[in-house]
Amino acid sequence: MSKLYFGEALALLAKTMPFLWIRLGSYALLGVALGVYFAVLGGLAWLLGSLWAPLGWIVFIVAIGGGYGGMRWASRYYFYLLKAAHTSVMTEFIVNGTGPQGSQVEYGRKQVTERFRDTSILFAVDQLVDGVVKSIVRNFTQISEALPIPGIDGLGKLLERVAIASTTFIDESILSRAYAKREQNVWSVARDGVVLYAQAWKPILTNAVALALLTYVQFFLILVILALPALALGAALPGMRFALAVGVLITAWMIKLAVADAFALAATLVAYHRATAGLEPDAQWIAKIEGVSEKFRELGHKAAEAVREGTASPAGPEPVAAPVSSPILITPEAEGNPSAS
Repeated sequence: MSKLYFGEALALLAKTMPFLWIRLGSYALLGVALGVYFAVLGGLAWLLGSLWAPLGWIVFIVAIGGGYGGMRWASRYYFYLLKAAHTSVMTEFIVNGTGPQGSQVEYGRKQVTERFRDTSILFAVDQLVDGVVKSIVRNFTQISEALPIPGIDGLGKLLERVAIASTTFIDESILSRAYAKREQNVWSVARDGVVLYAQAWKPILTNAVALALLTYVQFFLILVILALPALALGAALPGMRFALAVGVLITAWMIKLAVADAFALAATLVAYHRATAGLEPDAQWIAKIEGVSEKFRELGHKAAEAVREGTASPAGPEPVAAPVSSPILITPEAEGNPSAS
């Protein structure tokens, strides 16, 4: 049975508290902004709807679309970089057993900008990795469709959807090799990282799926905790019920993004580095993945182009192994690194 690295994940969050506080503060500000945004446009929709109902619904739908667009913009141009910087610092603790000297935030920012130069490269690499990982996960989970068991087809599709939803944490774990290996050719390190994931997928995917489900369980628990006082307040102030409901939903979701997702990422990072420690990309696995994923082949082309154009510098020194006394020691599992059959 694959191990779930909950203890190590909590230790990582405790050691990278500056990032956790920034995440909490940033998502709190985003939650307030969304609350004000929906309060203003919701009031406008109600006012216009009292004059002509369809107009109110149009404004309401446009408001939802605008809020979603704002979330996407903030995620790509701010929270995406914040998560990458946090990943680089957690990787330092995982691989070396100690964190960076000085400001963790400045160290994380420097690690990201040195390797990706700008957000467009980071986003492009991540999109390719995401596509390849989803292809691999689909191939692994489709095995259930071949089993002659009544009802297993529906279960297999559900498993596939859950597994694919969890790949966001796996993507970040693969890209974390760029920080661990001090590698500048991010296309090459992403390609190798995907291959290593395919070779040791079972414990990594098990962790990612369990943690993805756990984040939603945590979200619903937070929702219930916040809903109880909101229901009492709504009973006393009936006119505030809709606003309270929106506020509870936004607050619960922001806490989920700030804390639960950070915990899931930390545990998946540990699982990935533990499972792939000591492995080298296998030529047979490279051929297999090239046969099922066009995006994987594109990663290979990008890596070769980076070498030809001289945009990739040689990898720096290998990270020093953590001492045995370190609470987060990266070593292969005692039974060996499992691989897909």
